[in-house]
Amino acid sequence: MKYIIFLSLVFSSLSLIGCKEKRVDYFKYEIVDGINICALKTEEIKEAIDFSMFDTSFKSINGNFNDELSKQIYERSLKNISQKESKHVFCFSKNSLKSDFLETQIRIELKSEKNFRQYEFINFFCLKNNNLINFKDREEAIKSCQ
Repeated sequence: MKYIIFLSLVFSSLSLIGCKEKRVDYFKYEIVDGINICALKTEEIKEAIDFSMFDTSFKSINGNFNDELSKQIYERSLKNISQKESKHVFCFSKNSLKSDFLETQIRIELKSEKNFRQYEFINFFCLKNNNLINFKDREEAIKSCQ
């Protein structure tokens, strides 16, 4: 009897909490004013009612993390995501880059009408001749940068 009560409590708790669905998709960068690189908001971010968790990671061509860049864009990102009229999630100067290649992951939890959903937005880009080229594939981006 104790086990039945325990199991029913566990299942009812899980149904109240609900399962969060995770989606993986891609986003794009653009160059603004010739010196800034800006992450464009995806449709999911634009349409969200609210957001909770937010995290980014940046990797160079050899897989090293750029934690300084994550710290640099964090506060501004929170403001930009909250502002519906903002076109970008974040921007940073080209001078912040350690190479012409950058791998980016944006992890965010977005609220739609009924629930929160986890997203991971990915981008690989290469700066070539002062032009930014967005990629969905890491190997393609690396080939283009070399």
